[in-house]
Amino acid sequence: MNKRILILNTVLVLLIVAGLGYIGRHQIIDLWEGWMSDPVPESITYVEILNRSLNENKAQDEAILDTNAAPAEPMVEIPEVMNLDVPFTTQSPFAEWTEQDNESCEEAAALTVHYYWQQKTFTKQIAQDELQAIVDFENGYFGFYKDTTAAQTAEFIKELWGYERVDVEYGITVEDIKREVAQGRPVILPTAGRLLGNPNFREPGPLYHMVVVRGWTENMILTNDPGTRKGENYQYGPDVLYGAIHDWNGGDVDAGQKAMIVVWPND
Repeated sequence: MNKRILILNTVLVLLIVAGLGYIGRHQIIDLWEGWMSDPVPESITYVEILNRSLNENKAQDEAILDTNAAPAEPMVEIPEVMNLDVPFTTQSPFAEWTEQDNESCEEAAALTVHYYWQQKTFTKQIAQDELQAIVDFENGYFGFYKDTTAAQTAEFIKELWGYERVDVEYGITVEDIKREVAQGRPVILPTAGRLLGNPNFREPGPLYHMVVVRGWTENMILTNDPGTRKGENYQYGPDVLYGAIHDWNGGDVDAGQKAMIVVWPND
């Protein structure tokens, strides 16, 4: 029997059982996501990527010297699987899901990338304090903290933490995203959150939502999705994730541009 048909039949049985009160909605979601997810590759740090790149460049230079060939244009090799060691926190570290928590996905996405570059890890209290500090900064800097665009998010990352280069690129492709991640730079994506179809979101899901792309498997894109406690290494199909990428666009998110934010480490 086809694997997907078998899975669908199994889920149908579970739904029937759930109706009888033997199993809950979240358990069904957990089982479904477990079946549909790819194995997660071992995570890799930026230092490991740098060392690998140095070794590859050294080998290329030696090959050029042996052949007296002209230097080639630097190429970015996109591996079959990838997983950056980006630390994770939800946007509601203590699962209180206050109004501010519900509006803090941009802050949480940015914070995980900042902690990646600083090689730090989270506790719930550290994450809570850091998120509050970002909101306080935004309120002082912008006069608000909700629904920051890709450009505004990049701006507060630079101004708050002192990064010299934070790029916002528009009209992007999945290949563009992978090219950045392959070089050790996690990518922050603004999305029309309801198009993600994440079953862990409280219905109908967030109108606007930011996630961090940290890698990919053979079939799926790996994200840190701060909108769910299960968001570490959360997997989205490439077409689903790409279709959901939209900037804030004054609240007309579905018509917003495709954009990504890339934070570069300071020298």
